[in-house]
Amino acid sequence: RSGSATDSGALVYMDFVVGESSPKTQQAWRDGLKWFDGECQRRYSKMFVECGKAQRAAILDSVAWPARTDEALKEQGEFFNRLRDLTGSAFFSSKMGVHDLGYMGNVPNPDWQGAPKAALDELGVSYAEWDRKYGNLK
Repeated sequence: RSGSATDSGALVYMDFVVGESSPKTQQAWRDGLKWFDGECQRRYSKMFVECGKAQRAAILDSVAWPARTDEALKEQGEFFNRLRDLTGSAFFSSKMGVHDLGYMGNVPNPDWQGAPKAALDELGVSYAEWDRKYGNLK
């Protein structure tokens, strides 16, 4: 609905997070990113950023789906999941991402009626049970 992770400034946040990580973690990120360039060199004789959209997609698809990732690429798949998680965290904590979610922040809701009964039933809990257990604490 909104812009991209790049548009949101996610890269600055991601660079900060990795930059503040331990040297071992920083090296893992360098190695993970380096693999993409190496794989593109192996397959297409060019760097990742020089590849076309279809070529980049083919590389990413080989590691993006844990259940379908070849055992030989398991480590790269785990790295890609960390990369995807950090990208999502960066985007959805940015001004653009928060706006995209429609998050209004901590605002009063005087009409709050509690969680829907169906949700409580699914979890096997009730407000009556809570009140019996904790309602008379003083």
